[in-house]
Amino acid sequence: MSKKRVSIFAVAAAALVVAAVPAASARPTAAHGQAAALQEIKVAVFPTVDYAPMYVGLKLGIFKKHGLDVKIQYVFTGAGLFAAITSGQTDLATNSPAAGSNAISQGLPIKMITAADFQPTTGNTEVLVKSDSPIKSFADLAGKTVATINLQGLFNLGVNYAVEKSGGDPASVHALAMSPSDEGPALLAGRVDAIVLQDPFLSQDKALPGYRSLGNPFKLFPFKVPVGAFWSSTSTIQAKPALLRSFLAAWTESVAVAKKHPQTTRYVISKYTGISAETAKTITIPDYTSGLPPDSLGPMLLLMKKYGWLSVIPSYSQIHWDGK
Repeated sequence: MSKKRVSIFAVAAAALVVAAVPAASARPTAAHGQAAALQEIKVAVFPTVDYAPMYVGLKLGIFKKHGLDVKIQYVFTGAGLFAAITSGQTDLATNSPAAGSNAISQGLPIKMITAADFQPTTGNTEVLVKSDSPIKSFADLAGKTVATINLQGLFNLGVNYAVEKSGGDPASVHALAMSPSDEGPALLAGRVDAIVLQDPFLSQDKALPGYRSLGNPFKLFPFKVPVGAFWSSTSTIQAKPALLRSFLAAWTESVAVAKKHPQTTRYVISKYTGISAETAKTITIPDYTSGLPPDSLGPMLLLMKKYGWLSVIPSYSQIHWDGK
């Protein structure tokens, strides 16, 4: 099942790139009317709805307009995403601000280029249990094993906080890092008690028999939670600042288009994730962004420190690239 799902994503991505070529706007031209050479930028992507504006931009030729030839590599684990940029395999990688801040506090040489979106409080991300599970609420997850893409990452944080606010002990939750494509089979096989999934994986598994949702844990948060982000290594930032600025400019333009044209956004989501167009119409679209205000990180980082994930909270300048 895992290999089949990865194959679906690969085929869907290829189809989107092919479809993007006829729709793309003209490439920038050089002084003598010849097409200017595009700069290659490699991006490791965990293909969730967080990054739909990038695919909108690819379809409409926005990244080409900014002189970029985007090469996407799908990676389905948080550790693998950061390994891609620190090894130099890719220039950028997607991952949550929570996971990145945690990694920076442990000395990983990375910085956020931009946040991608903010977490919806309904749909989008939910905790699933088996349909016949005795677990009925977030509080019941205390003492249980919960599969999530990152240890001490955003979804782990969401579960812990939901357990705490529901009267349970968050310290007793046992988180297990796992690729989303493996989480559903692990739950049904009884290897874990619950799983945290985000769209499109969430909608895919909820459409199958055997699952029951406890809901979105982020509905209990009293602050707006940044969920997706693009990251780069400090060595790439030093070596290729102009390339990264071009990507940020293209992403910013793509976000504006994606927010203005939600039907186009849903269309590309169905293409790069492989979910049906009907399913794409029902998923919750996040609030996309091309920036991250300094005060949006504070509450999340304080909560991570409370749970013992951070001994020292990194400063905003340690986490977020200043664009220079």
